[in-house]
Amino acid sequence: MSVFDPNAFLDMPVEGTNDTVIVPCPVGEYLAVVEKITVRPWTKKDDPSQGGLALDIIWNIEDQSVKEFLDREKVNVKQGIMLDLTESGTLDMGKGRNVSLGRLREAVGLNNPGQAFSFNQLPGQMAKVKVDHRPDKNDPTIIFAEIKAVTKAS
Repeated sequence: MSVFDPNAFLDMPVEGTNDTVIVPCPVGEYLAVVEKITVRPWTKKDDPSQGGLALDIIWNIEDQSVKEFLDREKVNVKQGIMLDLTESGTLDMGKGRNVSLGRLREAVGLNNPGQAFSFNQLPGQMAKVKVDHRPDKNDPTIIFAEIKAVTKAS
């Protein structure tokens, strides 16, 4: 087994050029599987005293024609959900709160009365996702694909 030598790697000559643009997943509706979830803290840029938690869901698009079009074995698109929290920092389960999370849970069959839910149940779940595009606010030539809606796969 060889040992990685970072200096040899840095000296290694490379032929060709690198891409300078990422072609986003096309706009459309696709079957997708939750690949990964993360929870991250956020704060308002103009008011750092306001913040909370956001759930980031990485969906793996299952459409073979999209994979072929993009020339990728795996096509991942991110969905972000801002979470409503109670004063004590727990998930707010009140009326009209965490609706986007409720829609996600409903789409993957994890929003059933009397059934406990944990975020770690999401990876591996399938749903139909709606992919849309958003331009970068600093450079509108850079386009990001993101999940705008999730519904049941059936």
